[in-house]
Amino acid sequence: MLKNNLMTAFAGMVVMTAPAIAAEENMELAIGQRESITLPGNPTTGYIWQVAESAECVEVEVKLETAENPRGMVGCPRATVVTVSAVKAGQGTVKLVYARPWEKGKAPAETHLINVTVK
Repeated sequence: MLKNNLMTAFAGMVVMTAPAIAAEENMELAIGQRESITLPGNPTTGYIWQVAESAECVEVEVKLETAENPRGMVGCPRATVVTVSAVKAGQGTVKLVYARPWEKGKAPAETHLINVTVK
């Protein structure tokens, strides 16, 4: 069995899907400083960005941007703004996952890691 690929046979065809790839970045903050990043998404599909793990030296806020489509039509993309606020000196990792909250035990579609250092 292949660990890194899932193979599915469908009507005589083999379809391969790659595992979720983690994006990773570094963030250096001073105590009291805040920094935001924007992650693409489409919450109408049920997938949302969620905090899976957080460093003790920061507080993390996850908020959907205002709808890009004024009618709120299904299928329209909507970015998520993640704000990291430094509360005390230290370092650690904030792990964000793009997943459907009700699908317990299923791997996330995407993972984003923020390695944080607070001085």
